[in-house]
Amino acid sequence: MTLLDAIRGRHVARHAHRLDEAEVDLLVDAWARAAEGAGFVRTVSTVTGPTVIAPRLVHVVLGPPAVLTVRLEPGQTVTDLRALARRLAPHLGARALRVEPLGVGDHARVTLLAADPLADPLPLSPGPGVLIGRGEDGRCLRVEPADLPHLAVQGATRSGKSRWLYSLLGQLAARRDVEVAGVDPSGLTLRPFVDTRHARRQVRGLADLARIEAVLAELVAEMDRRLAAMPARLDVLPLDVGTPLLAVVLEEWPATLRALDATDPKQGKRVRALVARLLAEGHKAGLRVVLVAQRAEATIVGGAERAQCEGRLSFRVDNAESLRLLHPDSDDLAADHATAPAGIALVGWPGRPTFRLRAPYVASYGEYVAAVTRTTLGFA
Repeated sequence: MTLLDAIRGRHVARHAHRLDEAEVDLLVDAWARAAEGAGFVRTVSTVTGPTVIAPRLVHVVLGPPAVLTVRLEPGQTVTDLRALARRLAPHLGARALRVEPLGVGDHARVTLLAADPLADPLPLSPGPGVLIGRGEDGRCLRVEPADLPHLAVQGATRSGKSRWLYSLLGQLAARRDVEVAGVDPSGLTLRPFVDTRHARRQVRGLADLARIEAVLAELVAEMDRRLAAMPARLDVLPLDVGTPLLAVVLEEWPATLRALDATDPKQGKRVRALVARLLAEGHKAGLRVVLVAQRAEATIVGGAERAQCEGRLSFRVDNAESLRLLHPDSDDLAADHATAPAGIALVGWPGRPTFRLRAPYVASYGEYVAAVTRTTLGFA
């Protein structure tokens, strides 16, 4: 290398360094303005009046992707920052932000993402518990069946709702400590369970409406039996192979209720009362209700039902009011979710604010059937 080449190299390096410094300055300025605009600031009183203090960037990696280290102000939390991520992202030139805790809670790592972090399909991979989906933070939500809440699930046709339900039931079918029960007006969702140990408490189709009431009454009777047998020192029944979790799937529940009401309104009322009891008392006795509808209208999923269903998943819906019924804190997500691709859901989960989730991908109905029949063989 000649002396001239060395001088030119140093010049290029200095120029690149100056460009990097300018880009960092732009990010710092954009962060301060975005945080102030979103209200993610601390206001202190001084002799000259109130002073607004935005959390400070203490380190910047330009990437890509760019990564910001934020020192939070007293009283601010990573959860607060995560809740504002969608409002902050556009002002930082990002499609989305991934917010992670750093240190002992006084710092956060913010990654600027150029693409939707939920764009890629999520394979249904093995792991602990059952896979509910993957959030924007890249972490998978996995839950042991016994820790599942009651679930309310809604979504329009081709929104990914059915594929998510197939993934859930396929995983539950593999568990010896779970029994899948319920009512399926089309018969397609529960059809793979024919001739398995699960079939005795299932209704497929609407040809025999009396059986719907009979099966739900049997489930309530089983719940009462379990509650009566509860050891005096416990308030939640231990579950095992001998006392499995009962996952009660109410697929396309509005269609079932319409059929009952049209034939015998009194029977419709009795069935509603049975489901209300399962929701209100089933958790302690090892019963979980999965209530599925295209739209969670107030006439179908009333206030009492919503209060009991702490797990709420909304795939794309064409009714903003239905979205607000399940996710009252979703106003800043509603507009984008109206055009969400199949497999993306808004999720309400115990102890967490509403968040976006990519559902596990089941390639076809045939794959779902194969998963159920493969895992239930020999279990009857």
